[in-house]
Amino acid sequence: KEIGDKNTNPFDVHHKDTLGGDVLFGLLCTVRAAMRSYHDYTGFSGVFHSLVQTLQTIDTSQVHCDCSSLISTLSSLYQQYSQKTMPFLRYENNKPVSIKMYEPKFGEVWVRERKTKDETTHLKRKIKSEMKGAVREIRKDSKFINRLKHKDQSDSDKARKRKVNEIMGFLSKEQGEANDLKYRKKRGQA
Repeated sequence: KEIGDKNTNPFDVHHKDTLGGDVLFGLLCTVRAAMRSYHDYTGFSGVFHSLVQTLQTIDTSQVHCDCSSLISTLSSLYQQYSQKTMPFLRYENNKPVSIKMYEPKFGEVWVRERKTKDETTHLKRKIKSEMKGAVREIRKDSKFINRLKHKDQSDSDKARKRKVNEIMGFLSKEQGEANDLKYRKKRGQA
């Protein structure tokens, strides 16, 4: 198999004394050191699970005996360290920090009384805007009604045109048969 071939498994090492075997051995030693260093962490099984599954698919008869013993050691280490139950997550029991409260300062508020003139102009503006909205809605409704009427008219026109075409076709056929009969009578007499 070629080195750049996509169908090759990176763990397939056919010759026991190759550079690939040395690289695999170095990687396995690094993984073993990482497993021993991080076995106390709660995420241990999540981190190393897929790696151990991949290592179990390796054909150990085709790799060096040191590599095959490391693979079995890694599997047993994973089994040993992943048996630990993970504790529930707990938040620290810190008191929430309270927001500083200040005494509000109330001042005198001057309320301006509205005059009747202001109220009438406001009401006139409101009536004007409502009137515009009502006119807009009436236009929408009339457009909708006109569309429905136009659709009904076009449907009835199409039906009438179809019937007229059927009648005209029938009449032309009858006229053709009458002309043919008339022509035959003339030829038969002549």
